[in-house]
Amino acid sequence: MTLRFTVGAGLGTVRGSEHIEFTPDLPITELVFRLTANTAPTVAAGNKIVIEKASADHGGGAAHYDRDGAAPGTQGGLLRIPFPARIPAGTTVAADITFTVTLGNESFDRFGRVGTGAQRYAWFASAQPLLAWERGFGWHTEPMLQFAAESATSEAMQTDLTVVAPAADTVIMSGDPADPPAGGSIRTWHSTVAAARDVSVAVGPFVVSDSTVNGVKLRVGAPSAGVRDQLVPLFRLAMIEHGKRFGPFPFPSLSVARVPAQGGGIEYPSSILMLDGSQLVAVHETAHQWFYAMVGDSQATHAWLDEAFASYAEQLVDDDPPPAGILNQPGNVDAPTASYGSHVGLYYGVTYYKGSAALQAARAAAGPAKFDAAIRCYVNANAWRIANPSDLEAALRGLPAAISVLRKAHALP
Repeated sequence: MTLRFTVGAGLGTVRGSEHIEFTPDLPITELVFRLTANTAPTVAAGNKIVIEKASADHGGGAAHYDRDGAAPGTQGGLLRIPFPARIPAGTTVAADITFTVTLGNESFDRFGRVGTGAQRYAWFASAQPLLAWERGFGWHTEPMLQFAAESATSEAMQTDLTVVAPAADTVIMSGDPADPPAGGSIRTWHSTVAAARDVSVAVGPFVVSDSTVNGVKLRVGAPSAGVRDQLVPLFRLAMIEHGKRFGPFPFPSLSVARVPAQGGGIEYPSSILMLDGSQLVAVHETAHQWFYAMVGDSQATHAWLDEAFASYAEQLVDDDPPPAGILNQPGNVDAPTASYGSHVGLYYGVTYYKGSAALQAARAAAGPAKFDAAIRCYVNANAWRIANPSDLEAALRGLPAAISVLRKAHALP
């Protein structure tokens, strides 16, 4: 995948282009892309994506759109490019899409901007149309969510990312771009990521620190040196402790952008958007580099496979046990995200907290050393693919007590 984003002078609009080459493992009759920026809560904050042109080879036809739960007044939630004939598995298909993303005011979301004059910042992620394919499954067309949470399913792919931004700004983004030389009205930032499901970009007058953690470059950008220096040790701790438990850090670099907004954090392959400065959020989002970025999942149907694991990993580092009695609360840990409707609190309570409590209880039942070893096997076996609950169950096959706990919580079938 090749992505190019050009950020407008006021940081309010982003022009984008995407070129993708895709070889399906099943026959296809169309290409399907998710338009994440058109979810209802995102659009309510002033954000949206507009597709200007979409085409594909092999005689790809005119693009059309499905509402799919997207906000009214948008093109929809799914972009579809049909083919005149069935394309056999193993055939490479290429597509090109151009689009414009509008960034709204500050909110806890993947899209936003804040500030004025020289102190304005913008951030965007999942901004391009996301190819909604899963190997062995096909197209994911689940409805858009009615609250701010992940709902995408994308395979990891080689990604070439270019961002053009005003020259006075610094760009913090997926990959490890070299700082371009000063001069002119714009600067161009470029990186490549060998395997990325998605990317994030933040633009603004960041104060940046570069360091190395076990051979991995850590770049942290923040509005001030003081905020930056508070964050650096938190991410160093997270990278080291998670690496001990789950294996080496999955990417050669990690870029962190602390934007001056309020919220939490949002994870992306080799990059993190921080709308919070706490250790809890830093450790949680870093864990997502293993669970979601490396070991993927369908965030619409099995969100606990990354969110519960990230919460579990954070609790182990911070020695923060789950709330008492959470395992006895109603709700199936493996429930589809859309099944919560607009009840975001229930989603967090079950997916994050009950899910992480189930993992903690499974670890205690099996024995920490055996459980940790099994999870490392799960990570290794499912690296750079999309995992399902059955893959976790396979990794825990020799630990029936752990499987019993997870089944009781309805995390495993």
